[in-house]
Amino acid sequence: MTKNALLPYGTEPSFPAIEMTYTVEWDGHLAGKARDTLTAMAEEIKSDYEDLTELAKDTEFVNSIEKRFEVQVGKDYYVYENKDVKFLSIIAPHEWTPATQPEHYHGWFRLSPDGTWIRNPS
Repeated sequence: MTKNALLPYGTEPSFPAIEMTYTVEWDGHLAGKARDTLTAMAEEIKSDYEDLTELAKDTEFVNSIEKRFEVQVGKDYYVYENKDVKFLSIIAPHEWTPATQPEHYHGWFRLSPDGTWIRNPS
């Protein structure tokens, strides 16, 4: 018994031959499309990983600072440094007078409900 569907010619006068054309090109197209999709997904994962790494660093950094008041979720806080001592403040950089301005400004952060510190663009 032969497999009529695999024959390169029709087996009856009313059954024409079925020719498979462009299969190599189609396979190449599918492989290219899959490669592009996987590359885009990998780039997205890489970007998410970098964002997560920065969030972890910022959270560890702010958590390492001694806090002399109770921080609240959703509020803005600013990190400064004077004489190698970092401190958290609710005073924005533009609110300081020239005489009281801290030596270094390290960033503007907000405490999120999950306990992470999110750096705000400044």
